[in-house]
This record gives sequence, C-alpha cells and structure tokens, in this order.
Amino acid sequence: MKNVIILSLVALMATACGGNPEKDRATNLIKNNIGKSLPFDDVKIASVENGTGVIVDGSWCYWIDKDGNVFCVNGTSRGVWPKSKECVQAPIQSTFSDIEKIAK
Repeated sequence: MKNVIILSLVALMATACGGNPEKDRATNLIKNNIGKSLPFDDVKIASVENGTGVIVDGSWCYWIDKDGNVFCVNGTSRGVWPKSKECVQAPIQSTFSDIEKIAK
C-alpha cells in the first residue's frame, strides 16, 4: 500500500511539473518577436485552423502556423508588437472570441 501511494505521488509530480511543451514553444516564439519585458502572466493556447491560437494576458491574441510564424489576430496584439516590425494579420477565419472559448 505504501509503495502504491509513493508511486502515485511520483506520477502526479511528474505530470504536474512536466509543463506543456506547445505552450512553452508558443510563448517563446511570441517573446522572441515582441520582447521579454512585457508580462506573460497568463498564456492560453488552442489548436486552431492547422496552427496554434494563443491568448496572452487575456487580451493579446496571436496565431502561430506550423512553421513557427507568428501572426496577429486582434488589434491589441498589434499594439504591443514592435514598431520596427510588421505584425501580419493571421490568415484564419477564427477571431479572438473563437479562440478565447477553447483556449486552455
């Protein structure tokens, strides 16, 4: 019984500490484009139209294609994008509201 509890705790800790590789990838791609000084307190992702929809801090919405290219979905995401670069509008039909409903 003691061994079962210990193994269960180890499995739980491994799962909890494992993180989400796709969320980490998306966060890093966006940070590489807009900088690391802005807060990234809450990042949610969802599989959207053959890519990844990302909502950062409840308002910035991006879409990342399979090649790792980052696109803006809404105006607030363009607002934090560096002025030296252009944030191309995402070539998808989904909107911020659509992504927000399914992002975790």
